[in-house]
Amino acid sequence: MKTIVTHISPDLDAIAACWLIKKFLPHWQHAEIFFVPAGKTFNDLSPDSEPNVVHVDTGMGKFDHHQSDNDTSATKLVFQYLLNDSRIKNKEIPALERIVEFVNLTDNFEEVHFPEPTSDIYDFALHQQIRGLKAKLQSDTKLVEFVFTLLDAELLFFKNKVNAEEEIKKGLVLKTRFGKTLFLESGNSEAIKLGLKSNFALVVQREPSHGYIRIKSLPLKKLNLTNLYIKLLKLDPKATWYLHPSNNIILNGSYSNPKTKPSTLTLKKIIALVSEM
Repeated sequence: MKTIVTHISPDLDAIAACWLIKKFLPHWQHAEIFFVPAGKTFNDLSPDSEPNVVHVDTGMGKFDHHQSDNDTSATKLVFQYLLNDSRIKNKEIPALERIVEFVNLTDNFEEVHFPEPTSDIYDFALHQQIRGLKAKLQSDTKLVEFVFTLLDAELLFFKNKVNAEEEIKKGLVLKTRFGKTLFLESGNSEAIKLGLKSNFALVVQREPSHGYIRIKSLPLKKLNLTNLYIKLLKLDPKATWYLHPSNNIILNGSYSNPKTKPSTLTLKKIIALVSEM
C-alpha cells in the first residue's frame, strides 16, 4: 500500500504537496495519507528509505523544507520533482505554477508584504480558510479531502485564466466613446472579467458555440450602456436582452436559463454598432 505521510493538523503547504502527488504521480492516486507529529516520520523510518512511503512537509526528507532557510516549501519541492520527471502535461504547467507560487509565498509568510496586509480580502484566501475548516471539520482526513476539492477547483480556474489571457491578446482593441474597448470571440467566462481588470473600459464578448453575447463596462456611471441596449433591442428584437440595474452590463442568453434566446448578431455587426455610437 502506497502511503503519503505529512504532519498532524496540516497547513495548505502540506495539503497541496499531498494533492500534487496523488493527482500527478502515476500509481499514487489511491495512496493513503498518514499523519504524524510535525518533524516525525512513519514508523520512525528514514524519510526517503521506503519507495512506497513518501514524506511531505515532515521528516527532513527530500520533500521537507524545514532543514533549510531557502525560499521554498514542500509543495514547491514536489512540483519541481514532478516537472523534472516530466509527470505533468505542458498545458497544465502554467496554471499549476500559479497555485504553487501562492502556496510557497504564504507558507513563507510573504503576505506580510501585500498591499494593506490586514485587509479582510486576504482572509478569503485558501490558506486562511483552512484555519476555520480545522475547527469546523475536526478531522485531518476530512480537511485534506475538502481542500483537495478546492484545489481541483483552483486548477480549473487558473486554466481558464491562463487561456483568457491568451484570448485577450488575440482580441480586437478599439477606441470607442466608452474608452478602450475589447472585442472577443470566446466561450471563456473568465475573459470578460479579466479584460475589465486589465484596463479596458468596455468588453464585448460573443460566445461562438451558442451566440450568447455579454457586454460589460467598468462600474462607472459615465459608462452607461442604456443607449446601446436600446439599439440592440431594435437590431435583434427576437433575442433575449437584459440590462442590469447598474446600467453597466448587457446580457444575452444564459446557461442558467436555457429558455433565453441567443442573438443572431455577429461580432462584426456588434463592433460596427459600438463603434458608431
